Amino acid sequence: MEVRVEPGRIYVELGSGEEAFITFGVDDEKKVIVVSTTFVPESQRGKGIAGKLTARLVEYAQEKGYRIYPLCSYTRKYLERKRPDLIAE
Repeated sequence: MEVRVEPGRIYVELGSGEEAFITFGVDDEKKVIVVSTTFVPESQRGKGIAGKLTARLVEYAQEKGYRIYPLCSYTRKYLERKRPDLIAE
């Protein structure tokens, strides 16, 4: 499973022809990534896909020296458990 990054989203193509993704905006001035959505198709849920996408988001934020403002509840819970230091309020 190859997790890809492009402007505004991190995604993975699933064998079913569907995609799982995280959408975000970037505030370069404040050095913050604003995460709006994490989506995994219902048929693919429970397989750790959202966690893999969010782990890549964390790597991306660290590469850029940014923090993350999670509007998405999944991203917020993930960061609270694993990387509270990256949460931007």
